[in-house]
Amino acid sequence: EAELGQNPKLALRYVIFGGEMLELKSLKPWFERHGDQRPQLINMYGITETTVHVTYRPIGASDLAGGSVVGVPIPDLQVHLLDANRQLVPVGVPGEMYVGGAGLGRGYYNRAELTAEKFVPDPFSSRPGARLYRSGDQARRLANGDLEYLGRIDFQVKVRGFRVELGEIESVLNELPGVRESAVILREDVPGDKRLVA
Repeated sequence: EAELGQNPKLALRYVIFGGEMLELKSLKPWFERHGDQRPQLINMYGITETTVHVTYRPIGASDLAGGSVVGVPIPDLQVHLLDANRQLVPVGVPGEMYVGGAGLGRGYYNRAELTAEKFVPDPFSSRPGARLYRSGDQARRLANGDLEYLGRIDFQVKVRGFRVELGEIESVLNELPGVRESAVILREDVPGDKRLVA
């Protein structure tokens, strides 16, 4: 066991991933060295509007061939996958993630218009005033009930945990004298070093 780098007395019990989409295949060296039981690796999907976490999924070596499986909602939240008409999509079909439940925030401070756009009435709840948050993230439900995160459905990207709307940067650049039009992209020329390039 010591030859494989496993330590039964290791104090670390959990490693939790969040903030960026996890590429499960990147964990192969970890599993080869430490196994997949202790510490337990947990993949989580989260958004600020729920004070960070929405779903969780323990992951193991058998998950390496799949996509970024983020599991099931934590107990005080629900996730609905909806199409452009806000109808539930079938299992296996991509849809936008709408999040509701007791753990959902009430809106954006002093941003009534944005709150109305993103926090919409929850047609699946009998609670008066219940809302769903339109995440802008896409996922699909697998046959076993787990959610697989598929990425953004708009031009928003995450850089070091911060959400950045590329169109907002482009519009500011287009205001500069001598700039006719601009394009902004996210590049990762060096693995782990994400940069915005205009």
